[in-house]
Amino acid sequence: MNPFLRIEKPCTESLENMHDVSEGKFCDLCSKTVIDFSHLNKFEITNIIVESRNKKVCGIFFKNHSKEFSHEEKEISYPARKTEFSKIVAGLALTASIINSYPAQTKNLVKKEFVNTATSKKEKNQVVNKNVGENFIISGRIISGDKQQPISATVSFITISKVYTTNSDKDGYYSLEVPKEILKFESLVEFNPNNYVYDNKLSIYTIKELGKKQLIKLDYNGLDKMMGEVSSGPPSATEKSLIVLDGKKIDHKSFNKSYWMYYSRYDIHYIPKEYVKFFTSKEQIEDIYIVFVKPK
Repeated sequence: MNPFLRIEKPCTESLENMHDVSEGKFCDLCSKTVIDFSHLNKFEITNIIVESRNKKVCGIFFKNHSKEFSHEEKEISYPARKTEFSKIVAGLALTASIINSYPAQTKNLVKKEFVNTATSKKEKNQVVNKNVGENFIISGRIISGDKQQPISATVSFITISKVYTTNSDKDGYYSLEVPKEILKFESLVEFNPNNYVYDNKLSIYTIKELGKKQLIKLDYNGLDKMMGEVSSGPPSATEKSLIVLDGKKIDHKSFNKSYWMYYSRYDIHYIPKEYVKFFTSKEQIEDIYIVFVKPK
């Protein structure tokens, strides 16, 4: 999942009442620097927020945020630490137990699979997808809900132990192949826009619905017209969260600590409460984190 941003506490103070500083503005009301994020992409913004650790970060977004940002993630380099990332993950895996929600999928634990697919004009004009060989094709188009314009986004077919992913093209078209045998009566698909002024979207589809081209509309969130306290990424996991790392269950404290130290090494699909029942019948589970370690 691409890092997503949100304004936790919108600020109503006028910029005219703030002083210019090298990072952006300084607010006398809060005695805090308000960082000008308008010229940065979401990965650079996330890096600043993570490096600030638990400190509150305020930001301005509404200067030059009308453009689409590149989908390519910029590598974030951290100072050398005493404990290597691989050792932390290894330690977590040793204490982990294999999740039982999808026994057929967790027998062979696998990491995230990326599918690079090109959509031809012929495919774009088709009304219904066709199965090819042993795979099932999921396709459609992604547009903005406000201006009806094409959106570049990551499309992910999500299961507990494996995620199939592709990217939409500049015209918003996407095409993704998944094995027929992993299809259930209902499947979960995630749409994550590269421009963070649009919200990501989770949708549950029946097999019949998946076989038809979908028109996905992503909601405009108005972030480019706001300033205030900023946070990045999914909320911190709690004791009522289910965290699955590469198909294995881990505890929330270990995950939170490792995520904040090495967030750029993780690929996370956050499942909020309204979608939890899709993966487990346990009522005490409030949200789910499906996590993969990115290859070096």
